Amino acid sequence: MVDQAGGLTIVECKLASNRQVRREIIGQMFDYASAFWRMSMDEFEERWFKRTGKSLTDSMVSVEPGFATAVAANLSEGRFNIVLAVDAINTDLKRIVEYLNATSGPATSVIAVEYKRMISEHTEILLPTTYGEELASAKAADSERAQGRWTEVECRSWIAANDPANLVKFDFLLEEARRHDIPFVGSAKRAKSIPAGSLQITLDDTGRTGAVYLYHYAAGSTSIELSLTRVPKVAASEPNVKRFNHFLQRLSGIEEFRTAAATLRESQWKRRPNVPLADISADSVQEVVSVLAELRSA
Repeated sequence: MVDQAGGLTIVECKLASNRQVRREIIGQMFDYASAFWRMSMDEFEERWFKRTGKSLTDSMVSVEPGFATAVAANLSEGRFNIVLAVDAINTDLKRIVEYLNATSGPATSVIAVEYKRMISEHTEILLPTTYGEELASAKAADSERAQGRWTEVECRSWIAANDPANLVKFDFLLEEARRHDIPFVGSAKRAKSIPAGSLQITLDDTGRTGAVYLYHYAAGSTSIELSLTRVPKVAASEPNVKRFNHFLQRLSGIEEFRTAAATLRESQWKRRPNVPLADISADSVQEVVSVLAELRSA
């Protein structure tokens, strides 16, 4: 399975009556993981398409910034969430899950899920109980807290070294954002992640925000992504509906963002269109920041 952040999960199912549930299931799961390890993104997407009939991105309801980059990195580095699905969790399996979470790196988690089968006259229910999820979550949270967030200086340094052609535009974008009091917030640091951050847009007085992410996408260059998926929850009143429609109208007036505006409108704000920074003129950078400033809740 693939989540919207590009995380990869491998699941194996076994019955408790099967002796493999205690020992061989672990070796089997790591055999699967090693088969995906170092698989190229092209091969992964090709296999995904053959299995589902859809491209990887078309299969997702929404994706987070750097989705394709994250999938490729997880394949390359062998970072997987491993789930052992069984009908009963025994003491031996608990011990194995505890050990693997304690000794593996923060990017790899192992949990067991027990499913109890309940049947009534017309209904069948599988009731799940998990073991190891808190251990894996605590390990990941501790790692993230220890690493902190990317700073503006770190993001700029990375672009200067890896995408120098867009450095001037990056600086100009952040300069315009500061001029309009739009804060830049660095993304959380994760194992071997690329520096990224976002311009935060307050949508209402309850704390709901939208974001314009800046990140390095796959083998391309720095891109900006409009992540405004919380708009539908805010646009409950007629004034807000008018405000957001006005924003889309203004955005569609900027040539480089015309397609992005159409995508937001057609998907009812559910999708997160991105535009390569290299394709945006300096005038359009200035204009889009001005439009974003108007979008903020009064």
